[in-house]
Amino acid sequence: MHGVFRYSALAPPMRGRRHFVGRQHVDTQETRRFCASSGRLLVGLAGLILLAGCSDDEARFASAPEVSAGVGIEGELTSTSPVNLNNGTRYSAHWLCGDDGAKRYRYTLEAPFDASLSAFDDQGHWLGSAEAGADGQSAILLTAPEAQRCTLVVVNGRDGAAFGPYALEAEAADEANALTAGDPLVGRLEDGAAEYSLSLDAPAHLELALSGEEGLDMRLLGEDVNQRAESCAAGELRLDAYLEAGDYRVQLGQAAKPNMAATECASHLLSTGGSYQLLAEQRDLAEGRRNGGPLRDGDRIGGSLDGESSNFYALHLDEPSEVTVELGSSDFDTVLSVSGDGTEIRNDDSGRNTDSRIQTVLMAGDYRVEVASYGNSRGDYELAMQRGEFSGEFRNDGPIASGDEVQGQYGGIGNNRYQFTVEEVAEVNLALASQDFDPVLRLQGNGVDLSDDDSGGDRNSLISTVLEPGDYTLDVQSYSGNGVYTLSANTAAFEGRMSDGGEMAPGETIYGEMSAGGHLTYQLVVDEAREVVLESTSSAVDTILSLSGNGVDAQNDDAADLGLGSRIVRRLEPGTYEVSISAYGSSNGMVRLSSGE
Repeated sequence: MHGVFRYSALAPPMRGRRHFVGRQHVDTQETRRFCASSGRLLVGLAGLILLAGCSDDEARFASAPEVSAGVGIEGELTSTSPVNLNNGTRYSAHWLCGDDGAKRYRYTLEAPFDASLSAFDDQGHWLGSAEAGADGQSAILLTAPEAQRCTLVVVNGRDGAAFGPYALEAEAADEANALTAGDPLVGRLEDGAAEYSLSLDAPAHLELALSGEEGLDMRLLGEDVNQRAESCAAGELRLDAYLEAGDYRVQLGQAAKPNMAATECASHLLSTGGSYQLLAEQRDLAEGRRNGGPLRDGDRIGGSLDGESSNFYALHLDEPSEVTVELGSSDFDTVLSVSGDGTEIRNDDSGRNTDSRIQTVLMAGDYRVEVASYGNSRGDYELAMQRGEFSGEFRNDGPIASGDEVQGQYGGIGNNRYQFTVEEVAEVNLALASQDFDPVLRLQGNGVDLSDDDSGGDRNSLISTVLEPGDYTLDVQSYSGNGVYTLSANTAAFEGRMSDGGEMAPGETIYGEMSAGGHLTYQLVVDEAREVVLESTSSAVDTILSLSGNGVDAQNDDAADLGLGSRIVRRLEPGTYEVSISAYGSSNGMVRLSSGE
């Protein structure tokens, strides 16, 4: 014997069981023999104060210096320190004893080596342990010792190379009813519950961490806020919230059943006597990294996408606004969506590589911005949002005249209907465009019933036709989605001619009526060498345009900027060429053929 008893077990004892030092029992006689050798113990413990357990009427399961609660503790691990009181490494122990004040204290372990704390009650029951973190997080002991009761506090190294001085710095925990971000609050449940107030002057991302004994519960309450914390380790609760400025309450109590988290967390805190530590951290939301929360004007944030699931952000608008949301990533093909208040807008590729961009007008309300990837890829991304005032107005029905451009909002149900009047035979161009959804335009009246989806290019609609005088209706519809659109109407005096075949000259415009399964054929007469641009468009027919003769044999189905229209550009020598128009599929209707230069 060298004055300190040792555990024979290499692993920490099970909580709730009684464990003894060196043997299954330590009797009073052996304790007396130890007290006689107290001088040798004091030499090995670098002058730590009073040796406890040395009276005939008091026998503790282990002998160590005694310190009053609230007094700092200092010591040192050396090559002569005893081994194996907790984890098989060298240790130093101290009895921490309460007083009549029964205050709560927070002890922080500072050491130049990887250290851990453990504690035992005065009967030898193991109370738990805590380790310093690899990120520099110190191990912490919370204690509220009762008068005449003592706790054995043990400092261990994490391996056989752990030597050096250490200190347990004590801090009294004052009674507090308010929680301040960045300041740890130490408390204890009274009658099974506790409540703290929290005020935010600006929107923030709030992280709450509750550390203590097992079985606790935590809730965050406020206007439209009711969140329950998740348990990520024994005695560890975490709660993340994205909050607006305002007043909130943090309620603590006993949990009938833990709310288990999907991920685990490390515990650096050991609590004895029913104490807990509550810590709130907050940060501004405009920049930084976060995978959710509110999205506001000027925000430019980063996030990380798992791949199999989406990240969601909340967008609130108090008034109609012009909104631009941009999503970019060098790791994956982005998919951006905005939904809510009757709106469903989605963008995959904005034309700039695989990034996404939505620029639209949104009414006042609450929306959800979804960040996803094409093909369930994963990686980092950047999300930015800008808002501007909307100074225009929406007109979702009523008359529209030649030269008008109307902005409206399609809600996804029924049609937005406009009235259009033609005074004399005219060539008419009706265009419907949207960045939010795939629009469909329908024209009806005077025996005409035309509908177009993509002839305007990039999912937009275009009806080009000749109309007789009369009244017509224009219906704005959707192939998929809804949102903001622009509808324009333009007419010009009809200077072309109606013909289903025959000769035509460069610079002429002809309208022909194509029957289902049929085709239109014209003879283009060129009197001198020139470049000729042939275009065939229709609001009813997906045209296929062909040009042949004099060594020329060309065909085009869909021109890039004509939707389902076709275009052929050729330099032609003098002669006669055959121009043929057929339909993809079995559609029929009026076709416009122009032969410009």
